[in-house]
Amino acid sequence: MDRADRAIVSALQSDSSRSIAELADLAGVSPSACHRRVRALEVSGLITGYTAQVDPARLGLKAMAFVEITLTSQSREAMDRFEAAVLLYDEILDCHLMSGGADYLLRIASRDLEHYDHIHRDCLSRLPGVSAMKSSFAIRRIKRWQGYPLPH
Repeated sequence: MDRADRAIVSALQSDSSRSIAELADLAGVSPSACHRRVRALEVSGLITGYTAQVDPARLGLKAMAFVEITLTSQSREAMDRFEAAVLLYDEILDCHLMSGGADYLLRIASRDLEHYDHIHRDCLSRLPGVSAMKSSFAIRRIKRWQGYPLPH
């Protein structure tokens, strides 16, 4: 990635609705060159898609939980079953395979504790191979994810 590509990626990470003309201005290249660069970044897989950042509180989702999951077995089959099941539940926003104490870390958004209890009973408790779950609730977000830092 050169300076222009970094400028394009940085601008798109902060606001993916920017026009090609605006991106070209920020990157110091022509609109046609900018369009080619954006397309090349997409084809290469560096840019994987475009989304809108949504305020979960405006959707009524005011409780954010992080759930540490420990499996009964770390066999390939057990992990594959767990990971396939996670994909079935929209309530699970993120799932990360971890090193350290827990096998997985999940992020769950809920309206309140009663709604989280419903998610826990009807979703999390149905995940296969789980031996332990530990839920922690975010009190307040300090920093919102703004995109990945780019190499210089």
